[in-house]
Amino acid sequence: MSKGLLLDFEAIAHRADGDPQPLLREIRNLGYEVYRREFLAACEYVMYIDLAQHGYDSAEKFLEAVFKLLDLKPKRTELMSLAPVFVELHAHALYEDVLRALPELAKGRKVAVLASLPAFLVAPVLAPIKAHLAAVVTPKEAKTCPPNPKVYETALVSLKLKAKEVAVVAAHCPDLAAAKPLGVRTVLVRREGEATCPHADFAISSFDELAAALKPTKPEVVAPAPG
Repeated sequence: MSKGLLLDFEAIAHRADGDPQPLLREIRNLGYEVYRREFLAACEYVMYIDLAQHGYDSAEKFLEAVFKLLDLKPKRTELMSLAPVFVELHAHALYEDVLRALPELAKGRKVAVLASLPAFLVAPVLAPIKAHLAAVVTPKEAKTCPPNPKVYETALVSLKLKAKEVAVVAAHCPDLAAAKPLGVRTVLVRREGEATCPHADFAISSFDELAAALKPTKPEVVAPAPG
């Protein structure tokens, strides 16, 4: 039985909408000429490159970095007005099977969540399961984001566990490919049609299935034979 579980954020939560148009509309209403492609490219750079170096702890600071790449200098009040729309753009919700199964999965083992998003976006999503988590590793802690192996190494240090004592659960094969050489067990949870992965030791359809598989079995009590 694994002593720890490292759960990729995309394996436990799904994005609610993700349409950038409302945010772009608000930006243009403030008088800034911003185009969809360049704005999304700037967001991607800040999310996957800049965030690991600077660890932005609020939507306002994140947006300020995005605007800086676009050579724009919005006012503080403007950033504050855009922040809720930005957060809504990146809103996620936990899968129902995670809400059901995690209390059982956390019994007797340490659970960590690994995310490529900043903490200010991840924390509200994880609030319903926070009591069952031993750690949350974001780019700020790991200085990089999944699937860089350093993320898994950071989580192992945080949980004070060895790789052989841990299973990594992810929804995408590249994440498991990066983790497996460390010596962890790898589990693919089938989300969004990714049904197989050559780097997965096991594949599951839901966290309910994982909880059932990891649940300790009680030894069978055999009645003594009649004398």
